[in-house]
Amino acid sequence: MKCAEIREVLPAYADDAEATLAVRRHLSRCDDCKAELVAYNSLLDGLAELRSVTADPPPALSRALVTIPTGGGPTDLVRTHIARNRRRYAGGIAVAVVGAGAAAMWKTRRSRLVPA
Repeated sequence: MKCAEIREVLPAYADDAEATLAVRRHLSRCDDCKAELVAYNSLLDGLAELRSVTADPPPALSRALVTIPTGGGPTDLVRTHIARNRRRYAGGIAVAVVGAGAAAMWKTRRSRLVPA
């Protein structure tokens, strides 16, 4: 087998160490492929260490997470928004009602003034 063929199967060989006789023979003769296998094995060892290492969270993190409000659904967000802006909405409705009344009055006065 050639080095290119061996290097294609090296990751699988490094993971479970079962290979054909041709792969084992090539590795026994080729120092470059053997070095590549050592690199794969060290990479797998490093990844295994990463899986077992845990880090403690900073002490302020749990306090910060507790202060985050638990959001309900979209309905709760709308209710909160309306409660905060109640005066603005009331003012807007008042302006709309007054405007509609003024428009109605203007139309009725205009119809009285203009002969049919």
